[in-house]
Amino acid sequence: MSRSYLLLSLATLMLATSIPAVAARKAPASQSRPYVETSYLIAPKQVGDFELEGASYDANQKYSGAGFRYMLKGHQETRFDVYVYPAGRLDPASAVDDGMKGFRYDIAQAVKQNIYTQVQELHDSPFPLSGAEPEDSVPANDIDAAVMKAIADTGRVTGHKLQMRFNLQPRDWPMYSSGYLFYKQLYYFKLRASAAQERITQESFDSLTDLAARTLIPALQVANVGECANATIYLNPDTTPEQGAVELVRQSRQHQGYNCHSSAGQAGIEQSRRSAEVIEITYAADEWKSQ
Repeated sequence: MSRSYLLLSLATLMLATSIPAVAARKAPASQSRPYVETSYLIAPKQVGDFELEGASYDANQKYSGAGFRYMLKGHQETRFDVYVYPAGRLDPASAVDDGMKGFRYDIAQAVKQNIYTQVQELHDSPFPLSGAEPEDSVPANDIDAAVMKAIADTGRVTGHKLQMRFNLQPRDWPMYSSGYLFYKQLYYFKLRASAAQERITQESFDSLTDLAARTLIPALQVANVGECANATIYLNPDTTPEQGAVELVRQSRQHQGYNCHSSAGQAGIEQSRRSAEVIEITYAADEWKSQ
């Protein structure tokens, strides 16, 4: 790979976004438009062998987001629920750490209410989802390597997995259960799946839930509309041109990951409705200002 990999990356970013190639460091201008005024939660009706069974959303509880239930052909014993709810613009690792605290709180509440008993945590570990790999993965020099790393890092979806067993009350059914939490597009994506132990082996259940996470989470999307469509990139004037270019790639890719648009038309919402369930969540000017 030659130095052209860096130049190609920059050219692609300039075509794909409205972010200028050079941005001076300055204080953000005041904005009248909310950072996010509308979010469109997009759940495809079919993702491989996974089929959407239903969706739920309560406009009076919009900060709880929406839920989408999927089934997998040939596996009637298991349903896969994906909950999508707002998080904000956060550091991905910190977002998942905080989100897992809420996840564990919900489990503790279920135990307290005697919904779950005999809860056992079997496995607790990071579960990242990798983005697309560059076509040519061999860097020609240090700058190319830095660009490729920036692309890989910003393309990765940070996630975590919690694997459990418990008894489901009031019938005292022994259950396998797995939960996954991810942060992307300014939202949390939480996948939950449970199945009766008498209907599936632990190994088969684990394989199914991992497959569900790797298949459904990349497929479900949140398209955001608002001021977040505009971005300012901050570059250190003391860095070299090469370092500045790498930082430009990193920040531009990070902004692309927020999936922000200036309008629903630009986001292609009407086209999405043809093959997906789309839930619209609107925010008032004072509800989502933080960038």
